[in-house]
Amino acid sequence: MFFPSSFLQEVASRVSLVGVVGRTVKLKRKGSEYWGCCPFHHEKTASFSVSDEKGFYHCFGCGEHGDVFKFVEKAMGMTFPEAVEYLARQAGMDIPRAAPEEYEREKRKTGLTDALEAACKFFEEQLQKPAGRQGLYYLQQRGLTAETIKKFRLGYAASGNALKAFLTKGGFSEDVLKEAGLISKSADSASFYDYFRNRVMFPIMDKRGRVIAFGGRVLDDSEPKYLNSPESAVFSKGDNLYALHLSGNPARKKQEIIVVEGYMDVIAMAQAGIDRAVAPLGTALTEKQIELLWRYAPEPLCSFDGDGAGQKAAVRAAERVLPLLKPGYSLRFITLPDNMDPDEYIKAHGKASLEDFLQTQYRPLFKQLWQMLLNGRDLSTPERKAGLKKEINEWLEKIADQDVKHYYRQEFKTALQKLFMPENGSAFTANPTGGFRKKKASGKKLIPERGTEEYNRFWSTPVSHPSVVAENNETRMLLAYLLMYPDVGGEFLEELTDWQSSCEKQEEYLSFLIEVLTAAPDVSAERLKEHLRLTNRLQIYDALSAELEMLYRKKILPTEAKNDIAALLRGMHKKNLRSELLRLAEQIADADGENAARLWERYQSLLKEEKETE
Repeated sequence: MFFPSSFLQEVASRVSLVGVVGRTVKLKRKGSEYWGCCPFHHEKTASFSVSDEKGFYHCFGCGEHGDVFKFVEKAMGMTFPEAVEYLARQAGMDIPRAAPEEYEREKRKTGLTDALEAACKFFEEQLQKPAGRQGLYYLQQRGLTAETIKKFRLGYAASGNALKAFLTKGGFSEDVLKEAGLISKSADSASFYDYFRNRVMFPIMDKRGRVIAFGGRVLDDSEPKYLNSPESAVFSKGDNLYALHLSGNPARKKQEIIVVEGYMDVIAMAQAGIDRAVAPLGTALTEKQIELLWRYAPEPLCSFDGDGAGQKAAVRAAERVLPLLKPGYSLRFITLPDNMDPDEYIKAHGKASLEDFLQTQYRPLFKQLWQMLLNGRDLSTPERKAGLKKEINEWLEKIADQDVKHYYRQEFKTALQKLFMPENGSAFTANPTGGFRKKKASGKKLIPERGTEEYNRFWSTPVSHPSVVAENNETRMLLAYLLMYPDVGGEFLEELTDWQSSCEKQEEYLSFLIEVLTAAPDVSAERLKEHLRLTNRLQIYDALSAELEMLYRKKILPTEAKNDIAALLRGMHKKNLRSELLRLAEQIADADGENAARLWERYQSLLKEEKETE
């Protein structure tokens, strides 16, 4: 029996999935969802989630998943038409008789998907034949196994019009094949030809696993490198995501879905065991795709390449998600080092390293926006600073949800305060030699005597207050080095204990890491991370995401890390000396007699030590 899609959507919107499930399953509310014991397998602990907002149920125990129609089918043993009629009665709706034009439209869609399925089988067969040897060799060179090729139903479109001949012989009309995007007509000819030629074929499926389109990749330098099917009655590139039919359930189980740029990235990750990745279909992430992603995870992770195209995709995604933001739902971003894509990264470093990078080096949406706003920006004048604030307000106005907008406004306010934080004020004034000095209080004796060589050297010493901003940045880098190279940091325990930070949180992180390194100076980065996880301190990775990503990209050797840590420690030691020299200079200016002489002796000693560190 045929049901118009509009009718099915209306039925689903009128009945409560929670209400229907609640008649057979005892549900308990937790947040915006309801939980109970799965009716499809035996369990004692509730792992069965039901959500009216998302419109589906999901069991994290057995993987059973579906909408209200499927639940009635499974739980009550009904056929699909019986389930529709049962729910329609509950909604107070009459079963409609399909209008002739609607029936024909649905029939035409079925004809298109039948033709696309037949084409997919043809391409799969061609890949294994001599005509597809070049395509098979390409996939094998990319490291794909026969099992992966079969799972993703990869194929090959040879030259000529073999597909058209095969499908028309199978009973498909040229009109259907043209509408399905499988053949095209020459501008200067009345004849049709195969739309895809000499390309490795990637079938695109809908959520139910039905073939709705193709993507084809050339094996030479021809353009375009990738060619997608034109849009049709069954395919809209902005409404679908590549491999969602395979990645959806794993994404729901882990509550994380990863958005990558290309087909091969999805496939390589799946082959490596990371089976929750999808890709847009030749466009930047659209609003509909973002809403679709949120059905699987509240904060999808966007992994775009570090090149120009990848960063443009990240900018577009960030811009498009702003009006859609709502409590608990956002996007996260990550950039792999050295402009690698996931396929290249897996080949170079393996699955475990990629999983670790994905879990620790991502940027929340706010940090992504802040990075985009500051990228290459000159803030050297008041007008340019005002320009930054104006652009921030423009971005804020795009956020529709008032609560989300409020918290973003607070985050931007804090970030601006930190960015424009003035250096510590100083009572010192510049002297002609370029140093700093404090005006001598009248009536006080100055040591040494005015006009002597010691006096001139004393007041020409360029001593100034340290910058709090610079100090905090250096502390962040030191912490990042200790997280990535803790066994190297363990060699500097004595020097680390002298490090001081004006940031209370950074001081807390450093104290904890020093405590760990004192107990286990040879601890590996992996063991350190596990210890931080067990002690609920993994937030340190989020706090230092930018610094950690930079170090990861540099891929420095432990010996280089040792030199860098030593340089940071020397720099901080020198700053501490400068601060102490400044303090002594202030005291000397107001001191008399033996006390002034003692301070002067201490000052000379520290000045000598400072010169030795240069």
